[in-house]
Amino acid sequence: MNAGIGLVNLLWHNLTTVESIPIDHRIYDKDSDGKTKNTHFSEMLALAKKRGIIPEAVAMDAWYSSLDNLKSIRSHGWVWVTTLRKNRIVNHNK
Repeated sequence: MNAGIGLVNLLWHNLTTVESIPIDHRIYDKDSDGKTKNTHFSEMLALAKKRGIIPEAVAMDAWYSSLDNLKSIRSHGWVWVTTLRKNRIVNHNK
């Protein structure tokens, strides 16, 4: 497999039943569609919102913790949980 090709997944995880249900996935291949992993991430969140999914929180890998992604999550009225890269600056008052 080409190193530039991958899979971006969106899962619903129930903390009570410990079930994980796939909600969406995208093939990441920027050479074929021009989309970044962050674009896929944002599109999947928008589609989840359109489908009526209301998460308690969006949990993700630190790789997706860019300001644009965090703002995208907040624009849907959701909160996020992630680890942040050490170069991220956080304002706890906003």
